[in-house]
Amino acid sequence: MQQIQNKTLTPLEKLISDKKRIRRQCVLQEQKLNDDFSYIQENAGSLLLSGFTTLLFPNTKSKKTESTETATPPILPTVHLGISDYLGIAQSLLPAAWDVAKPFLLTWGIRKAQSWFTNLLFKKKK
Repeated sequence: MQQIQNKTLTPLEKLISDKKRIRRQCVLQEQKLNDDFSYIQENAGSLLLSGFTTLLFPNTKSKKTESTETATPPILPTVHLGISDYLGIAQSLLPAAWDVAKPFLLTWGIRKAQSWFTNLLFKKKK
């Protein structure tokens, strides 16, 4: 083992060891990303709701933040959002809202068209 430590590495050996080190780092980073992604998937509803409530009501405090703020003063000042900030947030959320609303609108439209055609074809004569 001492022979390997005393021996200087050739450029090819350095590349091979760097490649192995980078692959190990990639595997670790991939595992961290998968853990984070699964956490987000499992808690998406509560994360989204807490994010919206924080954006819409910045001055309200949850029980958890109240207990920590009494122990230590806040480090960062509170940022007040203006109407333009809310409009920007709403504009950035429009594609996601459209993706959610589209299936409902399509289903509603198809049902309306079906009932319209059904009424048109099988009209009761007076």
